[in-house]
Amino acid sequence: MILASGFLETNDPADNGKVIQILRERAVEVSGVKDEKIVFLIERKTASEVRPVLDSMRDIEGVRNVYLAYYSIEEQQDTP
Repeated sequence: MILASGFLETNDPADNGKVIQILRERAVEVSGVKDEKIVFLIERKTASEVRPVLDSMRDIEGVRNVYLAYYSIEEQQDTP
């Protein structure tokens, strides 16, 4: 399981409700909100599934910027 977490900034706290709804529709967990900052957690099976979700957050109307604070790395399988 790959995890990515961080926060995004909205243009105005009035945008938070709409942005949170879109995040939840995209199966992104919202774990905190303070002023114009929304803390998120993404869980997916592979890294290739996480990247498009992160990239798409920038395109949500009302989002100013996205900040990634944590990203887990896939375990490499040992090869003989």
